[in-house]
Amino acid sequence: MKLNVFSIPPADVASLKEKLTKSRMEVIKEVDQDGWHGEFYFSTQAALVDIPWVETYRSYFDSQNPPPRNKNYYAAFLFTRRSRCFALSYGKSHFYLRPYCDYDFGVELAKRIANEFEIKQTSSRRFQGKRKKDIRSFAPNTRLDVESGESIDYLQAAIIQSRAGTFGATGKFGTSALVSPDITPSALGCFLSKVEAEVATDPLFTLPRTLVITEESEIARYDAKLIDELTTPMGTTEFTHNSYDLYGVDFVFSTNGSFKLRCPGYPTEEFEELDIQDLKEYIEANGLSRGDVVRIKIVHQHEGRPRYTQEVKQALDFIADDDRVLLSNGRWMRFNQDYLQFLDEYLESILVEEPEPAFRRITTTEPQFNQSAEIHQAGYETADKDFSIFRTRSSTPIEAWDLKKGSCVYAVKFGTAQKLGYVCDQATAVLELIRNRAGVTQVPGFQRYCLWLGYESKAELKDITKSGSIILKQKIETWARKALELGIEPMLKISHKTARASST
Repeated sequence: MKLNVFSIPPADVASLKEKLTKSRMEVIKEVDQDGWHGEFYFSTQAALVDIPWVETYRSYFDSQNPPPRNKNYYAAFLFTRRSRCFALSYGKSHFYLRPYCDYDFGVELAKRIANEFEIKQTSSRRFQGKRKKDIRSFAPNTRLDVESGESIDYLQAAIIQSRAGTFGATGKFGTSALVSPDITPSALGCFLSKVEAEVATDPLFTLPRTLVITEESEIARYDAKLIDELTTPMGTTEFTHNSYDLYGVDFVFSTNGSFKLRCPGYPTEEFEELDIQDLKEYIEANGLSRGDVVRIKIVHQHEGRPRYTQEVKQALDFIADDDRVLLSNGRWMRFNQDYLQFLDEYLESILVEEPEPAFRRITTTEPQFNQSAEIHQAGYETADKDFSIFRTRSSTPIEAWDLKKGSCVYAVKFGTAQKLGYVCDQATAVLELIRNRAGVTQVPGFQRYCLWLGYESKAELKDITKSGSIILKQKIETWARKALELGIEPMLKISHKTARASST
């Protein structure tokens, strides 16, 4: 039988049961197996679901053939033993289980029973560049291959031979685990005992991903940062529905439909499409207090799917850079050590050019530096503000880079880690234009592309992996990969920038 297993933290069991009851679910059967107490929740009063296309043809229906509505049944089987709780999902109940589950459970189980040499499919997230989320399928006998900068949210794989008798031949692992044990319902308790024992063992392989933050004071601090982000015009926050979302082991893609923004005490607004600017304008136009911002709910009304509602935190992707923390699926998550190690190992592979003695410490602004006599004496050609180097058919001028020496070009930027991310974005955009050749009429030849960073900090930074900014490191990794794809060698050059002169 197929089982979609969620792990529910003890502190969330009572809230989950309350949610299931409010969702028209009743306990219709209780069992006791191998020390586990099971409660089978079933939607005895299945809600009628509107069919989107019926509204278009409403005039075609009459009293003899009234407009139809679908019935949607679902169930959840909760098993508790001591301080442990597992939930089995049927139908759409995974929408109710996910907000209360241990988000790490599925992938953590995979690290113990999946065969890393027989990966069938993965889903990963990247946090910089155009490729934010990625689903990849593999040929048979493919080993797990994770790029630096990726966080693995899901994988489908064969089960290792020693565990196949317990869990079945293959499994899907995300926030939940979908496995196929050869058992009957009377053996569910024994099976869950084996699951509990398995997650207590050491993992067979590493997997870069993110870990859930549970400390309430930390959550409150990051909530405040999110509110700051949503109440200012600029930012990097995005809605997850612009790509796809993962409920347990099920991918939910955006389809035709509409959205509603609602918050207790404020007007409800409907949108055919919903982007982050719409959310910010809703907050500003209705004068929401900071406390009310996190009470906003997004109602999804998509063709072919039951309507469902998310809290605003569940619908957003947001990174708190200095803390190496991101918001995902409504929970604050910290990048695990595997992720950080993969990322740092890639950055260490990028060639580093030592700055000349005269440029190890910088006190001037960027324009002064680029035009200085010392730069010219060192053999650099200045290209700062020269828009003729990189020509396109677009009327928007493109600043290709700031300096050139031999076959190497240099993009120069001074400032804190947050400001240095700008030069990575600019250099990545230049590479993207070269790759596409879209409207490019002149591309100068060069073999190496160097980011010359005047890193503003109290102490000199010689190794970019020692930076506290995960976003900067992610941006550098994205830029370097794109350069290598074009046959261009990426390089880094780091000078110590003092704060006496501001960068421009």
